[in-house]
Amino acid sequence: MSEALTHIKLKPSAFRQFLKRGPGALIFRSKGYRKLLMLRHFISSYYSAWTSPSQFKDVQTYCMFIGHNKSGVSMIGSLLDAHPDVILSDEADALEYVQAGFSRDQIFHILLRQSRNEARKGRVTARRLLPYSYQVHGQWQGQYRTLRVVGDSTAGSSTQALGLQPDLWEKIKYTMYGVDIKFIQVLRNPYDPISAMMARSGRTFENAIETYFSYCETLTKLRARMKPSQLFSIRYEDFVQNGEFKLTEICKFLGLQAEPDYLKACTQILHDSPETSRQWVSWDTTHIDQVAMKIQHYDFLHGYSFE
Repeated sequence: MSEALTHIKLKPSAFRQFLKRGPGALIFRSKGYRKLLMLRHFISSYYSAWTSPSQFKDVQTYCMFIGHNKSGVSMIGSLLDAHPDVILSDEADALEYVQAGFSRDQIFHILLRQSRNEARKGRVTARRLLPYSYQVHGQWQGQYRTLRVVGDSTAGSSTQALGLQPDLWEKIKYTMYGVDIKFIQVLRNPYDPISAMMARSGRTFENAIETYFSYCETLTKLRARMKPSQLFSIRYEDFVQNGEFKLTEICKFLGLQAEPDYLKACTQILHDSPETSRQWVSWDTTHIDQVAMKIQHYDFLHGYSFE
C-alpha cells in the first residue's frame, strides 16, 4: 500500500465519549438541540447566499450517492473532492436540509464549508474501526478552480430517507432546479458491509443481513425511477484495482475532465488490493448460504460470493 495513505490510530477522547455515550448524548441528540442547530445552519447559510449570490453560477451538476454504508463511498467522495472543479463533502446529510426547506445555494454553502473543514482536518474518516486519512496531497480538496459539481457522499441515510419518503424525490428536483442531479452507487461484496455492521454496532447476523437487504429493496425501486444518464454504478473492488480508469469514467459521467496529475495523485492513495471486512466476524455455513441466496435476487449484486 502506498505510503501516501496515512493510517491514523485514534483513541476516543473524553469529549467524544461524553458526546457518544455520556450525558452529552442526551443533549446533543435531543430534538431541541437539533432544532437550534438547524436554525443556526439556516441563518449562516442564508447570509452566505445573500452576500455571495453568484458564487455557484458555474455549477452544472449536483451529485448524490446512494447505497450502503461501509461500501467505499467516503473513499470515492474524497477523490472527487480533490478535483479542481468539484466540492464534495463527506456525509453532511444534505437531504436533511432539503427536507427542512433550505434553498439550493444555502445547501451548497453548507457543503462547501463542510468540505473545507474536512480538508483542514486532513480528510480523516473516523467512522471506522481503524480511522485513516483520504487526503490527496497537492490537489483541490476543500477548494476549487471553477466550481462545476457540488455534492455530498452520504449514502446510507440518503437511501433510507428516499425509501421512507416518496415525496422527497420531487423535493430534491425542486430544490436543485437549474442543475442536473446525478447519482453514484458504490457497490461492495455484501459480506463485507454486513460484517462491518456487526463488528461496529454489535448487530446479530440476522439483524445485519435483514438491514442490508432491506436497503437493496429500496435501491431496486430507486434505480427503476432513474434514467440511465442519471446513475453511475461502480464496484468498490473494481475501483481499487483499476483506479485511474474508473475515476476517469466517473469524471466523464459528471461532465468533468480528469487531468493526468489529478489522476496520479488520487490513485497513489489507494490500497494495492481491496480491503475485506468479512474476517472481522466468524461466518458459519448457514449465514454464508443465506446471503448467497439473497444476492441472486438483485442483479446489481450478481457475481459476488463469500470467497
